[in-house]
Amino acid sequence: MRRKRLQHSADMLCHKFCGWELMNSYNQLVKLGSGTLEIDALSGHCRFQSEPIDQLTIAGALHAWLLEDLTNHRIDCESLKYAKLTAELGLSTIEAKERVTHDHHMDQAGRPIARGEFHRLTIRCRSEVATDERVYRSEYSDTEEFPHGWPAPDINFELQH
Repeated sequence: MRRKRLQHSADMLCHKFCGWELMNSYNQLVKLGSGTLEIDALSGHCRFQSEPIDQLTIAGALHAWLLEDLTNHRIDCESLKYAKLTAELGLSTIEAKERVTHDHHMDQAGRPIARGEFHRLTIRCRSEVATDERVYRSEYSDTEEFPHGWPAPDINFELQH
C-alpha cells in the first residue's frame, strides 16, 4: 500500500471539502444549519446529526475525486476499510461589514455584492482513510462567508476543460 498517497488522500478530503466546489453545496448546508456532517467518501452517502440525508453535491465531488485518484495511482478501493470525512459546521448570519474573509461574490447581473446579510460557515474537518494495516488522519479548519441566497439555486459551478 502506498502510505504517502493514502495520507495525501486523507489530507485532500479535508482540503477539497473546504475548497471552491463547496459553493455548489452552500444552499444545502444552509438548510441543514449547524451540526455534524459525516460523508462516506467511498460511497458518497451522507449523515447529518447521525441521521441519513440525501447526498450533498460536495459529497459526490469527494467520492468522484477519491475513486479517480485511487485508480490513477493503482490503489484498489477494495483495499480500503473506509474513507470518511466529518465536518463540524457552525452557521450564523452576519452583516457584510463584519466579514473576515476577502472572497468576492457577484449577483446575477455581475455586480459585486458588498452589502446586506451574509452567512458565516465555520468548518472543522477531520478525515480518516483506513486499511487493514493503518488509519491515515487529517484535520483542517476554514471559514466561508457568502451572501444570503448565493449562489442562486439554479447555478452550478464547474471547471471548464
